[in-house]
Amino acid sequence: MKKTLTFKLTLCAIFSALATISFLIENIFPPIILPGAKMGVSNIFILLSLIVLGWQYAFFTLLIKVILGSLFAGNISAIIYSLPAGVLALSVEIILLRFINRVSVVGVSVVGSVINVTTQNVVFCLATNTVEYLFYSPYLALIGIFSGIVIGFSVYLLITKIKFFNSFNT
Repeated sequence: MKKTLTFKLTLCAIFSALATISFLIENIFPPIILPGAKMGVSNIFILLSLIVLGWQYAFFTLLIKVILGSLFAGNISAIIYSLPAGVLALSVEIILLRFINRVSVVGVSVVGSVINVTTQNVVFCLATNTVEYLFYSPYLALIGIFSGIVIGFSVYLLITKIKFFNSFNT
């Protein structure tokens, strides 16, 4: 399949829209177990964008999700926590996919998820000057591991079972 710039931008826009919509839907529900703990379903589309389109499009998808999702949800302060965490997690995912040969999509997702929740917790503690929330870090990391497995396995299934993504050579 020939990948034109228009096609890649269109697919990136679709991934961005799906990430934003799933982010907004997930914001409707209360946190899982601990404050701030979410499943991160929108990260399916960011990881899918990374694998199918490349790192530039994945960053664009992340930016759109965080900025538009926070604006539409009415929680602009979420940008302060989500953007640094998302950028750091995505950067590590890119490094893992590019330089480590035998890493699975699930492994990349788990590492990204744990980095994301840990970074959000640290940024929250720095922004609010409340060190006490750092005690949540081990529990948030466990939730991040579970979430990363679910998200990574979902992306793995999408890539391997849908012929469109399977024939998409990056």
